[in-house]
Amino acid sequence: MTNKSSFDLNNLNPLQLNSLKEQISSEYQKYRQSYTQLLEIKSLYSNTLFSLESLQPENLNQPILAPLTESLYLPGKLTNVKSVLTDIGTNFFVERGVKDAQEYFKRQTKIVEEKAQEVLKTMKQNEESLKAVNTVLERKVYQQQQKFVGQQQQQQQKKVLKK
Repeated sequence: MTNKSSFDLNNLNPLQLNSLKEQISSEYQKYRQSYTQLLEIKSLYSNTLFSLESLQPENLNQPILAPLTESLYLPGKLTNVKSVLTDIGTNFFVERGVKDAQEYFKRQTKIVEEKAQEVLKTMKQNEESLKAVNTVLERKVYQQQQKFVGQQQQQQQKKVLKK
């Protein structure tokens, strides 16, 4: 769970435990989506770094396919191997030398990896919390069932004794 307050799960009733279970599950799903997005960004940065490596002087004037969309390309020639435009967020572009762009994307990759590890750590904490809640919930439901069965048996015994 993300909040650091601690409390005894045994003090909660099954309804409260079920509500807590749903809350933790919902949080877990959000973190899972975030983790997936971070992995996609990391992959994008890795592909970018790979592409930057191809910007060598010997590739000057070589034919390329410039993407217009993910499935639409425009043929062209590589006319500049010294600098690139990098998207630094919300469609703001900065011209950088290739080496500077590589360093930028290495730093960004490291930041994304660190964030992904933080999210993964939180996901594991949520999993542990969910297991703890499930364990207590199952035990409480079992206790209620046993109590109910015991009450039914007592009622049956009373009926038998009355006859």
